[in-house]
Amino acid sequence: MRDLPPLKAVRAFEACYRHGSYTRAAGELNVQQPAISHQIRRLEADLGATLFSKRGAAMAPTSQAHDYYRIVSTALADIARASARLRRQRQDSSITLATYPGIASFWLLPRLAKLRKGSPQTVVRVTTAERDTDIPLGEVDCAILFGEGHWPGFESRLVIRERILPVAAPRLAADLTGSSPRQLLETGPLIHLEDPEARWFTWQDWRDRFAPGAQDLDQSVVVTNHGVAIHQALQGHGVALGWTGMIGDLLETAVLKPTHDAPLESTRGYYLLMSPAFRVTPACAEISRALGLD
Repeated sequence: MRDLPPLKAVRAFEACYRHGSYTRAAGELNVQQPAISHQIRRLEADLGATLFSKRGAAMAPTSQAHDYYRIVSTALADIARASARLRRQRQDSSITLATYPGIASFWLLPRLAKLRKGSPQTVVRVTTAERDTDIPLGEVDCAILFGEGHWPGFESRLVIRERILPVAAPRLAADLTGSSPRQLLETGPLIHLEDPEARWFTWQDWRDRFAPGAQDLDQSVVVTNHGVAIHQALQGHGVALGWTGMIGDLLETAVLKPTHDAPLESTRGYYLLMSPAFRVTPACAEISRALGLD
């Protein structure tokens, strides 16, 4: 066993060889491109061999890489198949699902409660992280992530389309009745979601669509978590941009009310990501039914 190279480096090599690109390999493994370069250098140092050569802006595998890939790819495929068989044989239907805190609190957990009533033998462990880069796709059975629907190496199914409305607690919504979009933006109170990765709609996007003449945006509250933003709105502290698919129950019960009728929509959304090995398990069928996908 001491002769084995680092497994992360081997996985990085296999993905780089198959994709012919460090960048695409990084996307599949959900890491940054420099991390892939580091793992390849680490593996080359361990083996004492050059695996990829530069040809202008492109990279090409060496003859040694060709031979190594044939053995490595077969070994990793055998490991994946053996692991999938064991997972299918588990007597308990245990699932590890990763997603963001907001969607876990307001959308996922209520549906999992219904799953537990119908299938008490199914155990679902939910792990959350704010950023995509902090979600370990290689260590979970499935995930609910936001994007366009394309994650290399995973099958994805849309669960919530991006469709947002400004929402507030009933008393504040009543106070804002008659306010124009421009007045809402300039006087608030607005709850802003700070997103360093620039993934979701912001109040700036809402302004561009509904009130391009608005000047300064109210900056009453800034949070870094969509769940916290909705919680602040429930407490009556401001108007938040709410994903209608996520807070549908709160809208139906009038716990939150829209302050503007027209939604802002895109082609993006929240997707359930499933690895090929997990996709064929009974547990996958269970979670798909719980999320309304079957």
